[in-house]
Amino acid sequence: MEWATVQHLDLRHVGRGVNRRLQPHAATFHPTQALVAVAIGPCIIEFDAVTGSKLSTINIGAPVVRMGYSPTSGHAVIAILEDCTIRACDFDTEQTCVLHSPEKRSEHITIDTEVHLALTPLQPVVFFGFNRRMSVTVVGTVEGGRAPTKIKTDLKKPITNLACHPRLPVLYVAYADGLIRAYNIHTYAVHYTLQLDNTIKLIGAGAFAFHPTLEWIFVGDRRGTLLAWDVSTERPSMIGITQVGSQPIASISWLSMLKLLVTVSKDGTLQVWKTRLVVNPNRPLMPANFFEQAGIESIDVPRILSQQGGEAVYPLPRIRTLEVHPKLNLAALIFAVKRICFNFQT
Repeated sequence: MEWATVQHLDLRHVGRGVNRRLQPHAATFHPTQALVAVAIGPCIIEFDAVTGSKLSTINIGAPVVRMGYSPTSGHAVIAILEDCTIRACDFDTEQTCVLHSPEKRSEHITIDTEVHLALTPLQPVVFFGFNRRMSVTVVGTVEGGRAPTKIKTDLKKPITNLACHPRLPVLYVAYADGLIRAYNIHTYAVHYTLQLDNTIKLIGAGAFAFHPTLEWIFVGDRRGTLLAWDVSTERPSMIGITQVGSQPIASISWLSMLKLLVTVSKDGTLQVWKTRLVVNPNRPLMPANFFEQAGIESIDVPRILSQQGGEAVYPLPRIRTLEVHPKLNLAALIFAVKRICFNFQT
């Protein structure tokens, strides 16, 4: 198994005339189509991920900090910007609308600020919050939709991440002590809690991923611990745990076609894992044996960057994050120097 570049997207035309060359800093895949949106400066550009053709460009007035395709709207991206506004960007009409404005006009964040964004396919809303603050806000994803509302969670603890279940009406809120609460997205009542005993220390989820068919949740802790939870019963159980490294886990993705899990740590280390199945249902599963490193070659960054007309970069850039298409065999690597390339695993 190896990594190979499909396309290097041509973003050189963006930002011409400015004093410094702009670089891409965020990307997100369409949930079902081979489309990718890339944020560069104040623009969001949509590409065909297979051919590399540019399809549409929207200038939203400020750089994107976090974004994702809306699962309830066919062709729109929801983005939180450096001016702390949340905008919906419709690629069909090439129009944008403000969904939320900050209470203080002076508020400002950067592309390195941790902002947590969670979208659900079951409601036209987005949940968001800032790292280590103690509140979550929900707002509609269409103009004139649900007004911004602060959700009062039952715990007054710093929040480290948010995620929505892809099939069920559940919002996961991760707290700084490693505890994760599952709330109903309609009533905000607590469904269950994911928490380990006191012998295993966690400091808060840095990333979530979901199995496409099984009720498995993968959690990457900021302590460098990778966990898997089975939430198919009323009493969820931890089914897998391993130490990825000493660095926080910044990104987790499930590769559906390969049935593998990819983690990216804060220092740029990328690792691929396979999950063990229960061979004998009469014997209990050992969580320590659930994850096993997969036999896939390490990413050769110079080779990846030089394929398909790209240019080698020295010193070698650090991998910042990985975006994976939920259905297709495509992934986007974003580097710390803000180069972007698209990769296919065979």
